[in-house]
Amino acid sequence: MRKKEQSNLAAPSSRRFTLPKSHILRGRRNFKRLFTDSELIKSPSVNLRFASFFSQEQDFLVGFIAPKKIGTAVQRNRCKRLMREAYRLNKHLITDMAADAVSGMHIALMAKHADMDFQTVQADIVTLLNELRSRILNDHQDPQNTLNFG
Repeated sequence: MRKKEQSNLAAPSSRRFTLPKSHILRGRRNFKRLFTDSELIKSPSVNLRFASFFSQEQDFLVGFIAPKKIGTAVQRNRCKRLMREAYRLNKHLITDMAADAVSGMHIALMAKHADMDFQTVQADIVTLLNELRSRILNDHQDPQNTLNFG
């Protein structure tokens, strides 16, 4: 067995760019609750729907949606793969501060069309996560304006 080669990075990053299965939003009940009691943030290629929970039994979960109207199964799977990868690389924008502001959050990233490239998807997801971050921080500072689902 070959020994693992050293990385070319000068210093290893303290962040882990992983997305375990336990952080994926699953289940009809969770998606139904997300689509009934949530807010929407739009961008040109991806929409972000989110709901904040202030109860201890809710976790921080994310789902990836590509509706049938955008193309074939191959195209939809590619869209979800691109969104997963862009979120995985940039999730630190939201998860680092979300633990302090809310107990749990469900997020759904939804593709708007099939002909997306990775740079566009990543730029849109970074914009959406930054917007979500600012909304959470504003809601956390102004308790009268918070979403209370739970």
